[in-house]
Amino acid sequence: MKLTDMKIGDEAIIKKIKADDVIKARLVSMGIAKGNKIKLLDHTLQKQTWEVDVEGTRVALRKEEAQAIEVEQ
Repeated sequence: MKLTDMKIGDEAIIKKIKADDVIKARLVSMGIAKGNKIKLLDHTLQKQTWEVDVEGTRVALRKEEAQAIEVEQ
């Protein structure tokens, strides 16, 4: 499942990041890496921005970044 399929408050483990090298490097630099725990905190009404907690750090993601993250609950 993708991060964008999660409901607010759901927690999961990051399984894979399917993105080009630039986006992947940006996500990894924010702590979004395979094996880390991620929790969906909120998203905008039109689901353009996603707020997550990754290992205790809050991160805001754009829709295309959130869609690149595959998770497993």
